[in-house]
Amino acid sequence: MENGSSKRTYRSLSWLLRKLGRGLPPIPTIGGRALATRVAGLLLLGGAILIGITVALPPSAEGSDLLILGYGAVAAVCGCLLLSRRRVDETFLGIAAALGIAIITLATLEGGHGTGTEDNEVLFLWVSLFAFWFFDLRHALLQLGLIGVADAILLIDQHPSFSDGITRWVVLVATLLVTGLLMSWIRRSLEREREETARLAVVAERMRIARDLHDAAGHGVTAISLQAATGLKMIDEDGDIDEARAVLEEIKRTSRIALEDMRKLLGLLRPSDTADPERDRVSLSHLDDMISECRAAGLTVIVEREGNPVDLPPILDQTAYRIIQEALTNVLKHAGPGATARVRVGLDPTSVELEVTDDGPGTVGDVGVGTRRGLIGMRERVELFGGRFSAGPIEGGGFRVFARLPLGNPLENVSRR
Repeated sequence: MENGSSKRTYRSLSWLLRKLGRGLPPIPTIGGRALATRVAGLLLLGGAILIGITVALPPSAEGSDLLILGYGAVAAVCGCLLLSRRRVDETFLGIAAALGIAIITLATLEGGHGTGTEDNEVLFLWVSLFAFWFFDLRHALLQLGLIGVADAILLIDQHPSFSDGITRWVVLVATLLVTGLLMSWIRRSLEREREETARLAVVAERMRIARDLHDAAGHGVTAISLQAATGLKMIDEDGDIDEARAVLEEIKRTSRIALEDMRKLLGLLRPSDTADPERDRVSLSHLDDMISECRAAGLTVIVEREGNPVDLPPILDQTAYRIIQEALTNVLKHAGPGATARVRVGLDPTSVELEVTDDGPGTVGDVGVGTRRGLIGMRERVELFGGRFSAGPIEGGGFRVFARLPLGNPLENVSRR
């Protein structure tokens, strides 16, 4: 029984040592070396100021005030040097931490016993928390070992009884170890949360690009298909070569625009590519171009604009354009020949309202798989902005898509920066 318990204890200790041995990243990306350098410089300056206060305030130090102030001057100079640098390597940061331990120890020894300088041992907490936050775990434990040696020297100088000295030393080292490991755990948790947030942001952005790609490609291909059908009809039934040529020219223009949109969207996946906002067609300012494409494909479109023009955030502007584009694509696919679509765009300082209706046979049974996917994508876009979306058949025939996108929400504010 005791043998089994000993094995479990051994396995537990081995697991803990393996975990500790792996350590953490040398310098966390939260702040990085630049923040570590600034913090080290500020801590050394703060320590120098406290040393000066220790000398100035009673009771008087037993040792040389000039020597104690000299220790403070060394700390101040090193702190200023660190603050003057943008970042330094972990090796130099470790040297700065060890220097802080040495200065705390020497200044306390020079101050003498019974002058209140024993309380300077709390400054070891500064060094410990700094090391456990900015260093890998093994380096931080090394700094903690230096603190343990320094505190043992101070205890020997104060001549306490052996039991009192051991108790004080164990309490201090254990406190620094527990608080330091807690800092490491907090740092690791924050790092994981930050990485997960960044990963989710990348996934959301890729989903948005995929929806935009679906909208751009679907609209362009649908328009090209209908234009080609119109051109073939002209050649087969009317024999009008000139009209057919005009239709083919329109197909050429539509396909070129669709390819440009797809190229821009795919370019977003490459960080080295930069989009040109002046040439970006995904905006309500280019709504007339999209309407012209639909009319060239044989769809009658009536546009109604309400309200005064509003400077929309880029993301919301693109979303509004894509919603209208997807709705008109569905009209081209499902409303049938001779259908008429109405597009209403309402702008006011608080929201953007979009409505697309048609007079085709808009029944529930006619809503195909592709349409449902398009409607789901539109609803997701609107919900992303905290807006309102509805879509469904109209009594008496036809189909209606409505979206209201509010202005002034956090997502828009992010897009403005």
